[in-house]
Amino acid sequence: MTRLDRYVFRSAAFAFLGVLGVLAGMIWVTQALRQLDIMTTQGQTILAFVFITSLALPALVLALAPAALFMAVAHTLFRMNSDSEIVVASAAGISTWRFLRPLIILAVLVAAGCTALSMEMVPAAMRQFRYEITRVRADLVAFIAQPGRFTMLAPGMVFNVRERNANGVLGGIFINDARDPEQVNTYLADRGQVIDTATGTFLILEEGAIHRRTPGKPDTNIVEFERYAFDLSPFTSSADMAVYRAPERSFRELLARSPDDPAYQKDPGRFTEEIHRRLSLPLYVLAFFSIAVAALAEPRTTREGRGLALAATAPWVITLQVMSFGLINQVRNNDDLVPLVYLVPLLVILGSILSLTGRFKPRMPQALRRLIDNLAQRVVRETVN
Repeated sequence: MTRLDRYVFRSAAFAFLGVLGVLAGMIWVTQALRQLDIMTTQGQTILAFVFITSLALPALVLALAPAALFMAVAHTLFRMNSDSEIVVASAAGISTWRFLRPLIILAVLVAAGCTALSMEMVPAAMRQFRYEITRVRADLVAFIAQPGRFTMLAPGMVFNVRERNANGVLGGIFINDARDPEQVNTYLADRGQVIDTATGTFLILEEGAIHRRTPGKPDTNIVEFERYAFDLSPFTSSADMAVYRAPERSFRELLARSPDDPAYQKDPGRFTEEIHRRLSLPLYVLAFFSIAVAALAEPRTTREGRGLALAATAPWVITLQVMSFGLINQVRNNDDLVPLVYLVPLLVILGSILSLTGRFKPRMPQALRRLIDNLAQRVVRETVN
């Protein structure tokens, strides 16, 4: 790459990384707050909270990369037009296509990165996120063994311990089980410990009593015990037998789906949708890039403002985004729309190329152009007056 290529590439790349980092960070914070109960109710550390919520970052990067590339390229070209850098390069004999070479390389790299993310990394991160959430919520020792706190294991089930020793022994255990409206059981024990066995998870209570009462009756039956095994298996869950959804599977797994797969049997169209979503993603990345290039890549003097050209890209970007979401979602129920998923971005790219070569120039409707001119003249008159 020449010095000019490195300069243009570096400007656009830094802008892309900055926009992507800011957008991903803002959305990550809002998503992380939804998982705040991992710390407040599940007894996890701040490191575990950051690790688990950070598993959503690959999916955020994948979703925001096309828009971030569009904004970065548009910003770079707009600034270079404003500083007359594109005009100077054109006057020096550098063609538009030659000037765009580093930007095209950046777009191809972003498209390739998005492909790698969508094929393997994002599904792996989603599977790991699901596993971690399941593991945290199944960690009953961390969940229930919070001294002095009344914890609800399930509707009608309240758990409290007075203390927890360093060796994991719980002291002063109180359990109120009101899940059965016909009989309420209250368990009191001096100590206990959670034990995992091949048959399930149990809380072994020692030196305690069970108070059994029926609502509406004054009598209470008390059963004392030396050791009692309270079954915690209904409150635990395991990710070993988890059935992963289509977005959580790698591309190879999507292609090698089995007719006996429960997830495939439930919604086979979701697998088809996910396959074509990942295959078409690089085309949409390049389509967003081509819109910015077609609008702002041509050399213009400082007297020829590019603000209107930049604003004119908004309808194209919005239309492309809506059509991409709409077509992909419709593929689930209608396989005949699959060609359109790839045809739409290809037409946008082709139209942008024709626009750069001068063979096709999208024009603003005359009515809209006159409206904008009238508004501009009115602003000028009001300013002068």
